[in-house]
Amino acid sequence: MNVCIVYLAAGNSTRFGTNKLLYPFCGKPLYRHLLERLKAICARHSDWEILLVTQHEKIYDLENPGIRTVFCTDSRKGVSYTIRAALDVAGAAQACAFFVADQPFFSEESAEAFLTTMEQVRAPLGCVSCGGRPGNPAWFTRDYFAELMALDGDRGGREILKKHWKETVAFPISGNWQLWDIDTAEDILFQR
Repeated sequence: MNVCIVYLAAGNSTRFGTNKLLYPFCGKPLYRHLLERLKAICARHSDWEILLVTQHEKIYDLENPGIRTVFCTDSRKGVSYTIRAALDVAGAAQACAFFVADQPFFSEESAEAFLTTMEQVRAPLGCVSCGGRPGNPAWFTRDYFAELMALDGDRGGREILKKHWKETVAFPISGNWQLWDIDTAEDILFQR
């Protein structure tokens, strides 16, 4: 199955105060942690590819071999613009899995198990969950691309998952720490 792994590295970092994705965390920029795990996963699955979407020139200009990168200046207006930019270039992808770049603790094992499960069960929609709470990453097959394209402002795929919850496959993971995202500078200090 052709799967496009969309890596959302386009946030405004308003609560952080500076571009959190480039902030040094455990020896490398925050955005690199999960991206490197996804790249290792894609090396084992020939039909999967990574599409990094960003509004940040410093991320766009960095060399990321084996990763397609899309520059989206409209991302500053909200996540819907980032999603549309990804889908505009997703090509023949049968499904898109959206991962966020501020979850540095999401493990390679969990990411690969989530993607493999969604592909094997032919999930129309999916997301990880911990303790019954849905979270990122999320999975959307081509049947839902039009709904994703119709999103506006800062509304993301969660709207579609809520609307079609009966069709959504929840993938349970253990350890809510994997879903921790970094929103503020205090989050970085707390995680060290």
